[in-house]
Amino acid sequence: MRTLLAVAALLAGTAPLLAGPTCSPGDPSAQILASATIGDVHPAFSHKRVAYGWSLQVKREDHDDAGMTYYVGDLYDAQGKLSTKNVFVLENEWDCGP
Repeated sequence: MRTLLAVAALLAGTAPLLAGPTCSPGDPSAQILASATIGDVHPAFSHKRVAYGWSLQVKREDHDDAGMTYYVGDLYDAQGKLSTKNVFVLENEWDCGP
């Protein structure tokens, strides 16, 4: 029993910790930004949009001088593959679960 607990503790220590929720876009017009600035569209998304199947793994929140809240995290496409790391999105354009 002690061996089992030791192995479980070791595995728990090596598992990656998720910083925040996984969110999905509220609609296809959700912006993918390069910084916590409205209109600063990320270069990889200057001519494309996210779809409902995409998701954002939130790492942290950020705020601009006007008090807008942004999520910062890694964006995954509809197939679950990492698309872009460290993007900014407007909090009110994304649904982060119940």
